[in-house]
Amino acid sequence: MTTSTLHSTTTNRSSFARVPAAFRLQFAVPWSFIWLPIGIFLLAWVLGTGIGFLIDSQMADRIPAEEPLSSIGAAQAPIWYLAFMAAYTASHTFPFSVALSYSRRVYLIGTYLTFAVVSVGYGLIAMLAFWIERLTDGFGRHVYVVGAPFLDDVGGMLGVGAFGAVVTLFFMCFGFFWAILYRRVSIPVLWVVILSVIVVILGLIAMITLNEWWPNVGLWFVDQTAFTLAGWGLLATVLLGGLNYWLIRKATVS
Repeated sequence: MTTSTLHSTTTNRSSFARVPAAFRLQFAVPWSFIWLPIGIFLLAWVLGTGIGFLIDSQMADRIPAEEPLSSIGAAQAPIWYLAFMAAYTASHTFPFSVALSYSRRVYLIGTYLTFAVVSVGYGLIAMLAFWIERLTDGFGRHVYVVGAPFLDDVGGMLGVGAFGAVVTLFFMCFGFFWAILYRRVSIPVLWVVILSVIVVILGLIAMITLNEWWPNVGLWFVDQTAFTLAGWGLLATVLLGGLNYWLIRKATVS
């Protein structure tokens, strides 16, 4: 082995040996990725359940076992917060990692590991909430936030956990994408990308509407389970992760 080869091998080993440090860097402030998301989830869960009980109190003729109430939307709250924190990570800890001489690849691997751990954590908390709601029959009144009975047909508790974890991971990578894109391109180009995404989405909606494809779209979703939707979401997340890697290679820190 030549001296240059040995030096290259040593450098690569020492570089990737810093991945755990890059991972721990994201948890330098524990509340950002641990305690605050948990608090937001609990608050959203309590508020969602409270709204369900309020609705229940206005339905005198309701038979709880036959008419379960569900407010699944409340469970989204921590996901939006984590997407914002992922963007904050790209805009704040990325320059700090460069100052610490972390390579961009090492920083990104550590960041992706952080996103993965946090996403799995969200999935586990959602499963725990699901179990509690089902164990108590929706707190005695069949009021659900994450444990609605119809979810049994698409994967049950494990399906909720898998889908929740993948959705969280996707939106964290999505939030990270916009912050890294901001560091990669000029403000005018950033706005061009934002408007282009909006135009593409509106174009797809118009095409589906004009061709009367909405029933087919609905049938496609009906045929899916939480696990298959998680699979499609994971594929989109991997593609987005690759795009983030391509962007961060040339991203500036100033």
